[in-house]
Amino acid sequence: MSPNAVRAGRFRGRLALAITLLLLAFVYLVWRLVDLEVLHYQRFRQMAQANHTAIVPVAPARGLILASHGQILAANHPRYVLEIIPDETEHLHATLKHIDQLLPVPKKNIAHLLRTLDDKPPYIPRILLHRMNAQQIAAFSVRDMQFPGVQVAAQWHRYYPYKTLFTSVVGYVGPVSARNLKGFDPQKYIYRRFIGENGLEYAFERELRGKFGYQIKDVNALGVPVANLRNIAPTPGDNLLTSLRLRVQRAVARVMRRNHFRGALVAVNPNNGAVIASYSNPSFNANWFVNGISEVHWQSLLQDKGRPLLNRVAQGLYPPGSCIKPFYSIEALQDHVISPHFHTYCPGYIRLGGHVYWDWYRSGFGETGLTKALAWSVDVFFYKLAIKMGIQRQDAALWRFGFGHPAPIDTPGSANGFVPTPRWKEAHFHQPWYTGDSVILGIGQGYLLVTPLQLVRAVSAIANGGYLPSLHVVSALINPETGVRQPLATPPAKNLHIPAFALRAVRKGVAACVTRGTCKSMATPGLSMAGKTGTAEVPIGYHEGRTIYNDDSLFIGWAPLHHPQIAVAAVVEDGGNNAWQALPVAKAAILSDLRPKMKLRDFTNIVVNPAQTFG
Repeated sequence: MSPNAVRAGRFRGRLALAITLLLLAFVYLVWRLVDLEVLHYQRFRQMAQANHTAIVPVAPARGLILASHGQILAANHPRYVLEIIPDETEHLHATLKHIDQLLPVPKKNIAHLLRTLDDKPPYIPRILLHRMNAQQIAAFSVRDMQFPGVQVAAQWHRYYPYKTLFTSVVGYVGPVSARNLKGFDPQKYIYRRFIGENGLEYAFERELRGKFGYQIKDVNALGVPVANLRNIAPTPGDNLLTSLRLRVQRAVARVMRRNHFRGALVAVNPNNGAVIASYSNPSFNANWFVNGISEVHWQSLLQDKGRPLLNRVAQGLYPPGSCIKPFYSIEALQDHVISPHFHTYCPGYIRLGGHVYWDWYRSGFGETGLTKALAWSVDVFFYKLAIKMGIQRQDAALWRFGFGHPAPIDTPGSANGFVPTPRWKEAHFHQPWYTGDSVILGIGQGYLLVTPLQLVRAVSAIANGGYLPSLHVVSALINPETGVRQPLATPPAKNLHIPAFALRAVRKGVAACVTRGTCKSMATPGLSMAGKTGTAEVPIGYHEGRTIYNDDSLFIGWAPLHHPQIAVAAVVEDGGNNAWQALPVAKAAILSDLRPKMKLRDFTNIVVNPAQTFG
């Protein structure tokens, strides 16, 4: 083969290789083009967008909580804060030092900022001062050009205008933390300052919190914002319209505070379970928790012997005393253990197994029927009734009226209470259930414990004709932008199927309790009422081997008698002898609701005659 032919062959080989490589390169370029522009277009588009935009969340206004007539129970107040944007501050440490010289900043605020500097994107503002007064705002404003990246900003701050008055039911918010995020999506709280911690604030957190808006900013290669591209407004949270009545709550608080009563009152509409008032005393200022409670305030609450952190309405556990008697009476009548005409003799005591059980009136009431027994709270009548019923029927009556289970309500934290059973006693004390246990249980003493919520729900069933209602505080959600009201559905009341004759007999007795019996001091001209007092012995300590007792004062009732509009349950702890202390509290609630022309100061002077009050 000639040299020319060899050279020609080599040339053709190199040419073929070059063409092949070019073809492969072209195929690769086409494949990459398809990959970038078709297969992964959306992904790379988002990456490119992210290279020149930044999304800054804008927090929404939290929904308001309103009383039934529109008064604001939980508000949003503007508060001025000093913010620093790390991205826009060239010399962060020097700037912080100069600000501290101009406006003394708590060292813990500066330390917190430096410690959490990498927790958020550098274009998100950090708060240096949480509450600026007019002097601080003025002092900074005349020098703000010296501090690039630092600004005074207005923020919504949760505020409770009635401070301690509604704390037990409205609750409060606090700073977002890992502890209070349980049950919520953490991603929705990255830029939020507050979260509901208790009461309605917690139960309706999802409705109240609203939805974030956004500012889409154009940023340069260093990530520094240079322009606003788009604003998406936040959606404020829904407002909660409650059934709470400010006038009733105020009247109850006046009586309890003036007399230094420790206890609770809850008032409801017995026909639909709407809560009219819910007050626990002593209470505490809900505003203390908004920015995180201080150590001083926290210790003051922990050391207070009045236990202000306890919501006595939903979590207070009390022996009901004689307030339990109407519920046993209905069960005994319905099961034909007694008839409405049953009578027995009360000599002031009964003797059982060598033990004497005394009536509160040791001289005795003589011949006693059901009406007299309820009106004067005749213990001997109910001792004998307890023996006739036995523990199985007693427990059935208690469970039937909702005791032993949390009262259904739209606020959190309701306690179970406690209904004792023979099996429980055997398991815990290794003793059988004695007839004497039933005798004591028959007057609301012994192991039985109830909450005010359970009591008011149970008495509502007698008031409304035999329906055990589900309780609720919130009646509707209101869209703050449109004003559209969305009523909230509540579970239907439970029909207890109480025979009419049983209801008539018991209602006659509790009406007589007001007109001539142990709660005669509740009687009000022109207003028919039904009620039942209770005095419950509570062990408070030991002395020389003996248990020392004090008395809780209780009252349950409703008004008007035949067309009920309000039912109440009141408890005053450690009231001493006789059951009079709960009466002025209950009377203030009823009259403030049904007598709107009475002035609030008149409720402070409501008094009762302890000599007329027993049971």
